[in-house]
Amino acid sequence: MNDATRLRQILEEDKYLLVVSAYDVLSARVIEEVGFKVVATSGFSLSASFLGKPDAGLLTFSENLTVVRNVINAVNVPVIADIDTGYGNASTS
Repeated sequence: MNDATRLRQILEEDKYLLVVSAYDVLSARVIEEVGFKVVATSGFSLSASFLGKPDAGLLTFSENLTVVRNVINAVNVPVIADIDTGYGNASTS
């Protein structure tokens, strides 16, 4: 069963789903190991870990995608990835 199907199944089965956001592979593995059914990533958590700064559009799409791919490849649970738009800061947009 692929991750999208597993995520749909989890969402249909559970009335409430607590999802914790990982900021790297190690945190994703810890989240999985303690029993969460899903791992998430977000722009803020990746930016804070990678750059030490808030999600202000400084993390590039490719940097974000690299971390998310590594997280996906490291865990055996579905990953919800918040990879939104807005890359680059105001002076380059």
